[in-house]
Amino acid sequence: MADDDIPETEAAPPPRAKQQVQAQKLEALGGFAGGIAHDFNNILSIIEGYAHVALHQGGADVVTLQKILSATQRGAGLTRQLLAFSRQKIGMEQVIDLSAAVQEQEVLLRPLLGANIRLHMTPAPAPLYVTASTDFITQILLNLALNARDAMPDGGTLAITCKTFRGQARLTVADSGSGIAATVLPRIFDPFFTTKPQGAGTGLGLSVVHGIVTQLGGRIAVDGNNGAGARFDIDLPLATAPLVTTTGGVAPHPTGLEGRTVLIAEDEPELLSILGIIFSDFDMKVLTASNGNDALEMQRHFKGTIDFLLTDVIMPGMDGPTLGQLFAAERPASNIIYMSGYPFMDLRLQTPLPPDADFIPKPLRESKILDILRRALERRDARLRSENTPPPDDGAD
Repeated sequence: MADDDIPETEAAPPPRAKQQVQAQKLEALGGFAGGIAHDFNNILSIIEGYAHVALHQGGADVVTLQKILSATQRGAGLTRQLLAFSRQKIGMEQVIDLSAAVQEQEVLLRPLLGANIRLHMTPAPAPLYVTASTDFITQILLNLALNARDAMPDGGTLAITCKTFRGQARLTVADSGSGIAATVLPRIFDPFFTTKPQGAGTGLGLSVVHGIVTQLGGRIAVDGNNGAGARFDIDLPLATAPLVTTTGGVAPHPTGLEGRTVLIAEDEPELLSILGIIFSDFDMKVLTASNGNDALEMQRHFKGTIDFLLTDVIMPGMDGPTLGQLFAAERPASNIIYMSGYPFMDLRLQTPLPPDADFIPKPLRESKILDILRRALERRDARLRSENTPPPDDGAD
């Protein structure tokens, strides 16, 4: 399989100046894509939020509203594809079913491969839970599939398989193309290494794949098959199955969050209003602020317990991570949850997010919000029990 990167013959790496220009272009593309993703995901969050409100109020066409919710998720998938192409990191790792995440990419891969390439996808017979993100899986498959396509100009077969292998989850991507020459194999993961004509490849495809797999604690092995196709085996550590949560449009009741207090910091007025309605439907007490400074001041004047701070990451003035840091210093028993329509790591952040931060990507699914809040509360209570500290009551902090 050619890399974004590799047809049959090896060419000299591009000069350093060309590498820098290519890197600058990708950085610019990533920033542009991130801005589009942010605005688009905010809009999708508003649409999805109003659909949830209509579902809760009853009397509406439930089937139509469910179709609206499904359409917002398709829209969110488009932004993930855009960001994957620009090679941005767009999601935090969590426990996912690798096999299901791979299957979700079929709708993206088939039109990219074209009519003359047969795509065979073989899922595992049971869920393969790994600590990763759907966005990472998208990036891996996009890069490998596009390389496979370029290695099969006259058509062929691309086979993607998920299974367990020696106590790990294995993702295999194999094609029937031109293969990878033995002289090229040692360099295929090198950044900017490419044997494609100028302008036909960035030389970053496989280096991105290798970086993601390494970050996830896995390993990747390559078989060039001596010119008879190529095979990539990616092994990832298996993870414990996550708690089962609902996936429907309407949250179940009771939620387990009744009477809890949440402070929401969000600079998009309509989204702030929608989130307030959703949390009220959870029978929670809701405080709202349109920016980080107002949120910090509000919590200082609030005399009761604030169980959750839900804050947007990118806001004018004080950003979410800075707010979270200051909020935690004054209310260490509270749970802080971040949300964003931007790629997860954004260079404009004044303060980096904690590596173990709870994070919800936009558009915000009600079931996902509910799941994150419940798990954050469980971890908080478990931590307090281990410290022999009673959980906060409804009195003044």
